[in-house]
Amino acid sequence: MGMRDFVHRRNHKERSQPENRKRYGLLEKHKDYVERARDHHVKRDKLKRLRQKAAERNTDEFYTGMLGTKTQKGVHLASRGNTALDNETVSLLKTQDAGYLRKQLVSERKRYELLVEEIAPRIAGMRMEWLKQKPLYFAALKRADLLGNMENAAQRRVEGLGKKTLWVDTVDEMQRHAKVAKKSASSKAREAAVPTTAEEKTGERQLGLKLRELATRQRRLDALNEASSKLDTVRALMNTRSSHAVRTKQINTLKDAVAKDGTKRTVR
Repeated sequence: MGMRDFVHRRNHKERSQPENRKRYGLLEKHKDYVERARDHHVKRDKLKRLRQKAAERNTDEFYTGMLGTKTQKGVHLASRGNTALDNETVSLLKTQDAGYLRKQLVSERKRYELLVEEIAPRIAGMRMEWLKQKPLYFAALKRADLLGNMENAAQRRVEGLGKKTLWVDTVDEMQRHAKVAKKSASSKAREAAVPTTAEEKTGERQLGLKLRELATRQRRLDALNEASSKLDTVRALMNTRSSHAVRTKQINTLKDAVAKDGTKRTVR
């Protein structure tokens, strides 16, 4: 180890961009210029070679590899080598797809029914003002038949769907139950006029999550039903393409029905 390793050396710092030229960014050094020039020369030479090849290209040149390739908007597209499946294989695959869709439909219907059973007891007493502000929730409940009687436009709360039949033996007992029912109806009317509390707003937020899930599951059921109907139509057309079992008029009717049904579901 020599003495030069113990002597302090001066740190040579590169000059920065002057203050009056800060708007031009970093000051380019010689090594930066060399890299930029080398990159420019490589690109220039490559473009020169490509122009020369394009000028010397033979327009009548043909190779067998050109059969599976093409250019689209200047981009070269090569074939992946995929072969078309025969009709029987495609029909088998679509049968498996139909079975999968049926399985998903059954599973989704069960989830939907369980969700409706969970929401139904919580609908009674819901504020109509809050519900009308949420058209998505209102439509989901109406489709699930959970809103009950909506004839009274002035009602402030949603009425429950449940009904109870009491069997009595005497007239006095019937009158007593009628008075109790009248008192309960008046108490419900007073509760409807009471302003909403913090607990009720919290319950509405929690119920809103369930109603959003209900609307999502309804849309999913629609999509599965639409996909299943379209797939059944395609399978029917594939199985009867080589025979005359289905007439042309009937085929066109099936196609129109699927297209119309799909349009309705898309709009909805």
